[in-house]
Amino acid sequence: MRTKKYLLNSLFYALVASIGGFLFGYHTAAISGALIFIAKEFNLSIVQQQVLVSFILIGAIIGAYIGGSLSDRIGRKKTLFYAILALFIGTIVFVITKNIFVFFTSRALIGFSIGIFSAVIPIYIAELSDPKYRGRLVSINQLFLVLGILLSNIFAYFFLKNFHWQAIFLTGLIFAFIMFILLFFIPETPSFLANNNQRPKAIEILKKVRYDITDSEILKNSTQDNTKKISKTKLSDLFSPSVRSAFIIGITLNIFRQITGINIVTYYAPKIFLSSGIETPHFAMIFVASITAINIFATLISIWLIDKVGRRPLLISSTLGMMIFLLILSASFFINPTNLPIFVMISLMGFTSSFAIGLGSVSWLINSEIYPMHIRGKANGIATFVNWVSNYLVATSFLSLVHNFGQGSTFLFFACICFLALIFSIKKVPETKGKSFLEIQKFFKK
Repeated sequence: MRTKKYLLNSLFYALVASIGGFLFGYHTAAISGALIFIAKEFNLSIVQQQVLVSFILIGAIIGAYIGGSLSDRIGRKKTLFYAILALFIGTIVFVITKNIFVFFTSRALIGFSIGIFSAVIPIYIAELSDPKYRGRLVSINQLFLVLGILLSNIFAYFFLKNFHWQAIFLTGLIFAFIMFILLFFIPETPSFLANNNQRPKAIEILKKVRYDITDSEILKNSTQDNTKKISKTKLSDLFSPSVRSAFIIGITLNIFRQITGINIVTYYAPKIFLSSGIETPHFAMIFVASITAINIFATLISIWLIDKVGRRPLLISSTLGMMIFLLILSASFFINPTNLPIFVMISLMGFTSSFAIGLGSVSWLINSEIYPMHIRGKANGIATFVNWVSNYLVATSFLSLVHNFGQGSTFLFFACICFLALIFSIKKVPETKGKSFLEIQKFFKK
């Protein structure tokens, strides 16, 4: 019973923080259905449509870097408040402006908030979790992200019937307001407090989420003498041999997370279905929502397994499955059978569910686990920055790749990248299941 009490505390904190993950998924996917109607209203060319999709990524790139560093300075919780404020301003301006420059810029501000969420939330949850349950709790953020995508698809289907694309984005503010209120009821993380001369308070909070704190990095690493050094950490501290080894793994996983093609489905799935023979945008959105529903089911499987079988097995099976289904998708466009939409549907379902089971959850989780306490925010911010840069490159190049090389060749290219991700997962990624932060740091020091 006592263990359940600690888990329930951690679960509540994780659920509140993961609303940011929901907003992350909701706003990145909202453009998918709305783009068809926005392009008509603003008379956007293909290049301008790519730029509009990518502007949220430009904002996220900046937000991830600033958010990670800011969370080490002012705290994880306070940084999330700033992210919500940026989201409110960006969304309201986005739906009311008629100026094309302001329209694109406000989309970037939404992205700025999403970048902060993506960098800070996994760390926040990880630092308030027992090692035994850390994988499941951090993965709730990924589950909420996918739920955000699904709800965005559902709202798009209903609102776009009446061409009210603005309503999709405004509805998301309801969830932002809920998160804003609930943030007042969750604590700052023990690691941040310990790094800022508040060790007694840090231990007090840690005792609410862990039955045994004897192996805590807070007890072993934090003293009144070293907290002053920690608060003045320089960028050069990120490149010590042990941190550099962690960076190679964390950053490479984040690159593969994006360049294997998952956000092609998030941003362009309706266009892919329309190109396969689906006749109407509304029918295409039903297909997209079905894929997202399968994604949610696969994410639930990942949450169930991640602390049982470990990170590596899920990562390896995930990248293998992604590669296989992309090869099927590529072959379908090359052969062009009469029932092509069915092949596309099955391939995209298999691809996204394979991603959700492993790479989707594990990449965020490992990056929240492998960096030292005193630079965790800044380090994960940089890794997330690279994640969004990779996302940007894929989002801005996909339509051009399809235009120049065709659907079949484009998906074959992404299948080859999945193969490289599979090899990297087998050879380089360590297992962190059940390990305390201290045990993980000892591994990298060796």
